[in-house]
Amino acid sequence: MKVVSRFLMGVVFAGILAAQTPTITSGGVTNGASYASPDLPNGSLAQGSLIVIKGNNLGPDKTPTFSSYPLPLQQDGTSVKVTVNGTAVDAYMMYTSKAQVAAILPSRTPQGAGTLTVTYNGQTSAPASIRVVPSSFGVFTLNQAGSGPGIFQNAYSSTDLRVNTLTESARPGQTVIIWGTGLGPVTQDEAKGAAPGDLPINLQVYVGGKLANVSYKGRSGCCVTDQVVFTVPEGVDGCYVPVVVKINDVVSNFVTMSVARNNGACTDATGLSGTQLESAQRSGTFRTGGITLQRSVAKFSFPGVGSIESKTDSGAASFQRYSFTQLIQSQGAGTGFATTYGACTVFAASANSSVPADTVVTAVPLDAGPVINVTGPKGTKQLTKQNGGSYTAQLGGGTPSIPGVPGGAATPDFLEPGPYTIDNGSGGSGSDAVGAFNVKLTIPQLLNWTNMDATETVTRASGLNVTWSGGDPTGSVYILGTSSAGNTGAGFVCLERTSAGQFTVPSYVLAALPASSGQVPGILSVFNNTQPVLLPPTAGLDFAGVVAVSGSTKTVSYR
Repeated sequence: MKVVSRFLMGVVFAGILAAQTPTITSGGVTNGASYASPDLPNGSLAQGSLIVIKGNNLGPDKTPTFSSYPLPLQQDGTSVKVTVNGTAVDAYMMYTSKAQVAAILPSRTPQGAGTLTVTYNGQTSAPASIRVVPSSFGVFTLNQAGSGPGIFQNAYSSTDLRVNTLTESARPGQTVIIWGTGLGPVTQDEAKGAAPGDLPINLQVYVGGKLANVSYKGRSGCCVTDQVVFTVPEGVDGCYVPVVVKINDVVSNFVTMSVARNNGACTDATGLSGTQLESAQRSGTFRTGGITLQRSVAKFSFPGVGSIESKTDSGAASFQRYSFTQLIQSQGAGTGFATTYGACTVFAASANSSVPADTVVTAVPLDAGPVINVTGPKGTKQLTKQNGGSYTAQLGGGTPSIPGVPGGAATPDFLEPGPYTIDNGSGGSGSDAVGAFNVKLTIPQLLNWTNMDATETVTRASGLNVTWSGGDPTGSVYILGTSSAGNTGAGFVCLERTSAGQFTVPSYVLAALPASSGQVPGILSVFNNTQPVLLPPTAGLDFAGVVAVSGSTKTVSYR
């Protein structure tokens, strides 16, 4: 009986030890500002940078508390060790908790492939793979997830530094401070905190696709984070102006800032106005939505399957309510892609996701009624309500039947050029209802991607030129692309006026994408958006419109 008892006690004790052993999430060691996946080109860790480690049982089950300076090598029983090329160094602890740890990777850490372990109360995790490089910058963001609006300060004087937001824009020619981490190593004792001084690195800042003048790049004067000080270039404006920092061949996460000629609230050429933003700030809420009618031509090539061509007419709509805080933190707040004319932004994506998703800010869905009616030259069809307040429908076309593959029957085309009426009957119900609306939209000549057939391989280091004709001459052209390495990937979206006829995606944008894997091809799309037709005041929305979209998508290889 004693033998059985000892055996059971041993099993229980072993189970307790296993439960308490720290575990690091796959891909869970990242730059503490960008959170870029280790599988992406900018997923390496810089010497001297703030890093974040995610997992379980990494520390005590409590709210993280920042360590005081000088930073310790152990906090509340947690320590972090990094080993590269046979040399082990202990990281300086910033904070610890059960699910997340933050630490400073010492500047003396060797460069190269290595491992990282977390030890908590004498138990050590399995090693996680990392890559240590001299510089790999990440920009802090308002949503604290590495995406959307970055953390910038508009400098009015040495003592008047205001956080950049949609209603507190910078102006062209103004000095702005970027907050981030990963510029590179310092020679001072970083455990003691601030180590200011301009670093001798090859750094560039692109704001709205324009090169900015940089006056400082180094540690901040307060702590172990970094600052980049630049001047906003002339000719830049908008609510979601993309900003990226490039050091040698490594680019940071792409973030946005707001720029307006006279500071204050920004105005977006394809969406929000300063007046609407000021109203949202006063009320504390923002009700928005959009309806898209889209014709898409696709040419896909898959290994072992062959080529598939299709033409699809579809409709989609969604309506949301944001708090003003959510609006400030969001990536476009449902008003469209977060970028500006003549510029591009990059977003994290799962394998071949072609649309950037705001997974951090979750708005309240609004009810626009059971269906949205679309009436045009080919009759009337309906977008039906889905879970979460969105509306979708395939209106025509589809993927043709493929031998051995179920489904795929194509239907007659629906979204031909011509006049359309879009309405939601008597509207929705409840406190979060969208009122009745009835709007007219004309679908113009469809966009023609003129060098589509000639674009098979995209050399990331060379940039990518795209040409087109047709479409709404007063509208916009979006160029989108994605590439993935396994289940991790990144995509880009660029915006240009239809009348320009062409756009070149810069090499620094493509540098943020991984090379295409052999089994999962990359995606490239070129679409024309018409100028939105705004919904009437009866809808009860602060900003909402209807757009017609036409364009093409194909598989490409990113090299």
